[in-house]
Amino acid sequence: MAEQETSGEQSGGRRGWVVLVVVAVVLGGWQAAMFAVRRYVDTEIEKNVGHELPAFDLVDLAGKHWTRDSVAGRTVVLNFFRSYCQSCQIEAPAVRRLASTVDPARVVVLGVMMDRVEGIPPEVTQRTLEEFGFQHPVLMADAAFVDAFHGAGWSHVTPVTYIADGEGRIVHALRGHQSFDVLLAAVR
Repeated sequence: MAEQETSGEQSGGRRGWVVLVVVAVVLGGWQAAMFAVRRYVDTEIEKNVGHELPAFDLVDLAGKHWTRDSVAGRTVVLNFFRSYCQSCQIEAPAVRRLASTVDPARVVVLGVMMDRVEGIPPEVTQRTLEEFGFQHPVLMADAAFVDAFHGAGWSHVTPVTYIADGEGRIVHALRGHQSFDVLLAAVR
């Protein structure tokens, strides 16, 4: 009887190790896949650096049309954000501070709301905009605009901030929430 109990305990111990190994392999595979996806998206975002700001024609929340021509000669900050984005919430105060600090004759800060592309309900979008409290123009992005940068299929990847110089060339592609100091340094 004692031998059977010992054999059962050994078998149970082996099963426990097998379960642990399987869980470790699955989690490791998941982490590797997530790393590969993140690296791919980062590469797509970074490909824009050195290229001309894509042509666009979008309307902000106040009804004003914004085009590449309307921002010509100024540094342009395009801050892509969306609802349901914790990193966007963390970054919002830095973006607000940047917009209130820079000279609008030299630098234009444009929020680029991704909610329509993501299919997020308008009432959620409205709550997010109220919560973020942006005073700078916020453009409601469409899929074509997002495709011009890093693909509408990746519109859930936020925040992303592109900065174009006064000649219309993208000079920075910043992924993830940025501090005020990083954003300010990028526009100088």
